[in-house]
Amino acid sequence: MTDEKSYLKKEYSEEELIEIATRRVKAKRELYSHIAAYIFVNCFLVFIYWFTDAGFDNDSYFWPGWVIAGWGLGLIFHIFETIQELNFKYNTSLINKELEKIKKQIKDNNVDIY
Repeated sequence: MTDEKSYLKKEYSEEELIEIATRRVKAKRELYSHIAAYIFVNCFLVFIYWFTDAGFDNDSYFWPGWVIAGWGLGLIFHIFETIQELNFKYNTSLINKELEKIKKQIKDNNVDIY
């Protein structure tokens, strides 16, 4: 098997499993840190907005909205990226199952695999 297709292996060594688990934990930890920073910083900005003179005026411009929206868009992309990365690890088991079906069909001389 080539290194490119190493994720298609049926069984993994202990070191490979540790590496996969480490990457998954790192991806989750980075996402949670990003979410925590988003909440903390934006709450602080809203706090500044409300406790300045502009915050008590009903006609004042809600400037933290720009930060919340812009950073929120980046956070949404980060969430989708992390979900996709974690699902990719799950999808390798589906790929392995499909490979086993194809191998069985070829072994049974049923060459038409489509």
